[in-house]
Amino acid sequence: MEVLMIKNFKDIVILLITSGVLILLGTIIVGDYIVALEENRPVDDSVITLMKMSVTGLIGVIGGYIGGSKWEIQN
Repeated sequence: MEVLMIKNFKDIVILLITSGVLILLGTIIVGDYIVALEENRPVDDSVITLMKMSVTGLIGVIGGYIGGSKWEIQN
């Protein structure tokens, strides 16, 4: 069984970007849900749109990184 380790600076950068965006996105979403519950209003559509676009962007960034790392391994 292979042990996964952070091998270079690119791994650290991708990890920090992904975790930072997810933490920020989670804070925004939870905050809007709390405000919506307190004010008895529906969740703001712009927050849902932000969540969808952010997750799509993160999937693209992570997918590009993984695709690039596989290319480096093969060559």
